Amino acid sequence: MVDQDLSFTKIFNLYNWKEIPNCPGRYLLAKEDNQRLKVISPISLLNNQIPIEIFTSEMCQDRIHIGKLPNGGLLSYEKSDDATFVHTLNNSAGLQRKMNHLNIHFSCENIDK
Repeated sequence: MVDQDLSFTKIFNLYNWKEIPNCPGRYLLAKEDNQRLKVISPISLLNNQIPIEIFTSEMCQDRIHIGKLPNGGLLSYEKSDDATFVHTLNNSAGLQRKMNHLNIHFSCENIDK
């Protein structure tokens, strides 16, 4: 799927994304790509090249998978009812804003590193 040197821009250009309304810097897969990729785990979507951390949040019933990329990251919700994923691609500001909203934080790393 994805090869070397993953970044926000590379992932953005590989698939068809649409900006989430009223959420600048946050993107959902367009319908066709979503149907095809919703059964693919975030680690597989990133070709096992980016570590994924899994979080829970009181703000969401689904588990949240996050892989940091240069200039952003992939934040995927693992749907509790059918084990599919809703993948969102986020620039740095969008990812930080969503993580703050979900009250989740990486243990010791800055999101931009």
